[in-house]
Amino acid sequence: MKNIRLFTLLAALLLGGWKMQAQELEPTEILPSPTIIAYHLCNWDDNNILLNGAVLGEGLYVMKIDEDGHLLDSVVWFLNTNTCSFLTESKFFRDNDGRPCFYYVKGPDRPIVCKVTVSDDFELTTFEFPDPFPIPEEIPHDQWWDFEWLTNEDGSVFVSSAYIDGSQSVHVMARYNEAGELTHQRAANTDRATTSLLPPAKGASGCRLVMDDPDTKDVNSECVIFDDSLKVVDIKHSIYSVGIYIPHYEYFAVHPETDMVYLLSDVNFPAFNGNPKIGQDIYMSQFNQDFTQTKYVMGPYTVDEHDQKALCEAIDFHGDDIYMCGSMNMMAPGIVNPMESENFYVALLDGNMNLKGEIYYHSETRFIIPYSILALQSGGCLVTTGGQDRRTGEQQHAIYRISKETLVGIEEAHDAGFAVAVAYPNPGKDVLNIRTALQNARVEIYDLAGKLVCKKEITENVTSINAEAWPSGVYVWKVYTTGISTGSTTLAEMGKWVKE
Repeated sequence: MKNIRLFTLLAALLLGGWKMQAQELEPTEILPSPTIIAYHLCNWDDNNILLNGAVLGEGLYVMKIDEDGHLLDSVVWFLNTNTCSFLTESKFFRDNDGRPCFYYVKGPDRPIVCKVTVSDDFELTTFEFPDPFPIPEEIPHDQWWDFEWLTNEDGSVFVSSAYIDGSQSVHVMARYNEAGELTHQRAANTDRATTSLLPPAKGASGCRLVMDDPDTKDVNSECVIFDDSLKVVDIKHSIYSVGIYIPHYEYFAVHPETDMVYLLSDVNFPAFNGNPKIGQDIYMSQFNQDFTQTKYVMGPYTVDEHDQKALCEAIDFHGDDIYMCGSMNMMAPGIVNPMESENFYVALLDGNMNLKGEIYYHSETRFIIPYSILALQSGGCLVTTGGQDRRTGEQQHAIYRISKETLVGIEEAHDAGFAVAVAYPNPGKDVLNIRTALQNARVEIYDLAGKLVCKKEITENVTSINAEAWPSGVYVWKVYTTGISTGSTTLAEMGKWVKE
């Protein structure tokens, strides 16, 4: 285990570059390794975590670690010496006995579905389904992608996948019983890829499948509802509408207690009404059981057109807390080259999509790509990342542990080396509030045409701005700090605010 040693960056900016003594601060980097890449996580018990990931050059492992990143046990489930032209695995589920399990599909012949169960003694049992995944004979066996899985209370599992190459486009659904026997299947021509396979609404059976248009990105997603026999019983068209925004890279998840559906996506702002085009921005939304959108929240503003992609397993829950994680390219303080601006973004929301806190994190020495997020039973979250040293190009992967206090406390976040400020309510109407712990600072508000509409000094943690006379639309806010000794001005934090 290693704690990242960080300077309190923003405090240093306030003091005109005066170097403060380094401290051991959040976020805590656990399990740093040039060879271990953690992809999927789940809570093993109150103190320990299971991770499913790759050991480069060796194979795929399930590992057990504690919250400090100490490796307690590991076992291999796939060796690189195995002959396999493609391999794709699911996230962790729980079987009927409450034991963690996951599924994978392997080649090179007909796609074979397998289930791996983790026993109480941390032993793996692999079961190979007798019936292969039913892809049409004319489709290449090694070019399927976007496999999705969903387990059911009776021990059965739904599997979904799509093949799209411009001349042949087909989507296949399959349902296997607990013995791995194929009970139902469905194939349909489609120009849309699967996005998320979700459990049915409470009181119903079957599953829900969100479909996305992978080419034009100009059609909002739709939700196809299947019964247990994979018959289509309903289709919810354009399940979320964001006006001028063009959505893509969606990830959906269902809250296990409330049955509400949550979305993490990113959206474009195309040129309109004379305003310029804006690159991808993070978009978070909530739906009820009928897939009717109830509320949305916009994440940080980006200054370029690099994707802020939603991730595999980008949403997790702990009680009323909702954690979301995205990849973003927002310019971090002190970063000049946009290609060096990789960050991971984490938002903490309550069940009604009220934003409790948001942070983004940038490493000066490492390119970081986040993979997934896990809400910890003890509070806070883990973010799994892949990485590469900026100077040497060597692989360096890690998991970051972020406390809930860092997410909800502005001062704590600043002390942790995070860039963070919150604009709320967002969307809003007549009042824009900027919450930040920065001092000797000012906030400037711009419309999308780049016109300055407001400038105000920051004297308290919450700065309220009267926006009653502003036209509806999207506004960019920027917080600048001024060094006490040098008088130099630095862009420290920025974001966007939507006026309804």
